[in-house]
Amino acid sequence: MATSKIPVTQVNQICVETQPRGLRAVYLVETQNEQQSAELAKLFGEFAPALEVVPLSTGKLVSYAVQLHAENQSLLEEIETFLKKNFGFVMLHRSFDPMIYDIVKELCKDSGSELLPIPKCNICGKSDPFPETVVSLMTKEKSKLATRTYCTTCTVDLSRGSNKEFVRALLEADRGELRVLSNLGLVRSRSSKQRIAFRLKWDAEHQFAAT
Repeated sequence: MATSKIPVTQVNQICVETQPRGLRAVYLVETQNEQQSAELAKLFGEFAPALEVVPLSTGKLVSYAVQLHAENQSLLEEIETFLKKNFGFVMLHRSFDPMIYDIVKELCKDSGSELLPIPKCNICGKSDPFPETVVSLMTKEKSKLATRTYCTTCTVDLSRGSNKEFVRALLEADRGELRVLSNLGLVRSRSSKQRIAFRLKWDAEHQFAAT
């Protein structure tokens, strides 16, 4: 959802979830038909939850970004070995970075494949299939108005001494018009180990400024 269309005056709660970091990799596979693409989708789907999987492209070039949380990296090699036995062109890149994403984009153009949308950091604009921090803007009725994502670098750069100051820093740095939310009173709501939640305290002055 475009930030300009977020009805900020309807935001009643902010939920912040931090995702565990893991070893990232990208698989690129050339397929011959839709059946092979479906087989790949099934294969990568079977590895959850040991492996987080985000599709990057579909068509002749099928590519997946994966994130492994286990210390044992043998699963990545096992997948690579299986793919190379069953497909003609297979490439494994042991990270997700701008270089490999540019390669995926170029190969999609050359092969007529479809590049699929992935999250972008709402501060620096960098594409990131596994954003470290996800912020959900919720209504009073617990409906989700919008989701904002932030990469590892921006999350680390904006870390603060308290969760409240961290949330304020994210909202202030966000590319969208969310600064008004950072100036509101934040009241801690029910949270968990990976989920932080705050209820917003609106007043007449801030309501007027946001409209």
